[in-house]
Amino acid sequence: MKYCKKCHILYSDAAAACPKCGAFEPEKQSGGEKPEKGRVVRDWLWIVIGVPVLIGVVYALIKLLNSIG
Repeated sequence: MKYCKKCHILYSDAAAACPKCGAFEPEKQSGGEKPEKGRVVRDWLWIVIGVPVLIGVVYALIKLLNSIG
């Protein structure tokens, strides 16, 4: 069932437009959607900051193990 945002009724999924007011609700596209800009920036920050930090931690652990042994 679809919900018409204009006249607030439920109607069949098979109908392309609301039978009461005729409001057309386009089908949502599946796939190919671009992620929001904030998410892209956040992902890049994790890569730019996270990878060097991970390398630094591994390097520090290796130095620590070499100094113990």
